[in-house]
Amino acid sequence: MTFTTDGMAPQDGKGWLKTAARAGYAARGLVFLIVGYFSFRAAFATGEAMDTEDAIEVIGGSGFGTLLLAVMVIALAAFCGWRLIQVLMDVDNHGTDAKGLFVRTGLLISAFSYGALAVFAATLLIGSGGSGGGGGGKQSVIAYAYEQGYGVWLTYLIAAGMAAAAIAHIVKAVKAGFEKYMAIPQDRRWLLKPVCQFGLIARAVTFVVIAGLLVTGAAGYSSGDTPGLDTALQEISGWSFGWLFLSLTGLGLIAFGIYSIAEAVYRRINMPDVPDVG
Repeated sequence: MTFTTDGMAPQDGKGWLKTAARAGYAARGLVFLIVGYFSFRAAFATGEAMDTEDAIEVIGGSGFGTLLLAVMVIALAAFCGWRLIQVLMDVDNHGTDAKGLFVRTGLLISAFSYGALAVFAATLLIGSGGSGGGGGGKQSVIAYAYEQGYGVWLTYLIAAGMAAAAIAHIVKAVKAGFEKYMAIPQDRRWLLKPVCQFGLIARAVTFVVIAGLLVTGAAGYSSGDTPGLDTALQEISGWSFGWLFLSLTGLGLIAFGIYSIAEAVYRRINMPDVPDVG
């Protein structure tokens, strides 16, 4: 199988797929910009931290909300599709050794996560959405696992996955491993590199907190209502000097949003050969 790659603007007949992937990165970036902003604001003023579904609701409630929701549905679904291409076709050459399979498993989880977020946005768009619309699938699976007697172990497994994702994000940040997949202009690298690193570390912090919450409360999640990003941010706010940690995490999630948008612009998108529909 052969692959095509590009720097920024593909002209090889694969542009429709590459544009979809870039739109997905941009959509993820917008979501985390909103989550980070409200987290930072919650550290100093009234209001609560939010998760990704809350961010979608904010988008839907804004001016041109219907149009923006439609765009988010398409872009998030495209991001889910891109993640599946990364997993199934290994377009980034992660390989099939232990490290490669670990990375591809993470990408698969990401595909399901953003696919669920796309479904949540779609339910809001057609007027049937409500709180928790995107998380119902996860909750029902976990609740079923508890009914079958292995829910605690499944919760521990999810916690381990969160911890592993945190380690991967930290390594990616420290080593700036994202740079080999991006064509960042040299005159912007000095600014974007540390912003991307800060964003990845902040995302890792939320994974660690969620993993800790899962482990300490594993026996009590029989309803399937496990902690998410908003719960992690609320936990951070309750720490000593919580306002400081929450504000830093909020800024970090804004940085993660910028990182995602930078990927939308500068990432090298490798695609398998497909028919030109343009």
